[in-house]
Amino acid sequence: MNKTLKIITISTMMVLFTACVPVVQPKPQLQPQLQPQVGINIGVPIGNNTPITQESEYGKKPLNYANSIRKYFTGKIARGNLSQYKFGEPKRAYKKKGFAYGGDISWRGWLVETSIATPTRTGRLLTPKPYMILFSGEQVVEHILGYSHKLITKVDK
Repeated sequence: MNKTLKIITISTMMVLFTACVPVVQPKPQLQPQLQPQVGINIGVPIGNNTPITQESEYGKKPLNYANSIRKYFTGKIARGNLSQYKFGEPKRAYKKKGFAYGGDISWRGWLVETSIATPTRTGRLLTPKPYMILFSGEQVVEHILGYSHKLITKVDK
């Protein structure tokens, strides 16, 4: 009797748990409608007649990146306002989501390699730490410790 009761209990619990799981339907993908135009751009999606340029794809190059980085790190690291900064030139780059998420591009913009030497409480400077600062226009998006990352690809070498 005890064995039969366990089997009934387990099967009832399985039915209850499987009934509570929501069914996820895949979202339909919208395909752009192709409309042939007379003479030029045959087969180009409507509303996409402008050619893709590097600027439109990666955004505008940050011009005031040094001040943006200083302001960003003032609240992120101890004594960020007293630190010594060295900046590289902005480079075009993109970041992938990762293979677990399909490998799509999650960010595309400008990357600035920076090294920051922070002072101790006594005033002695510590060894500079390398950072990659990701920009979208003039706005800092993210910082990554080091000069390389598996998901970051630099377009400009």
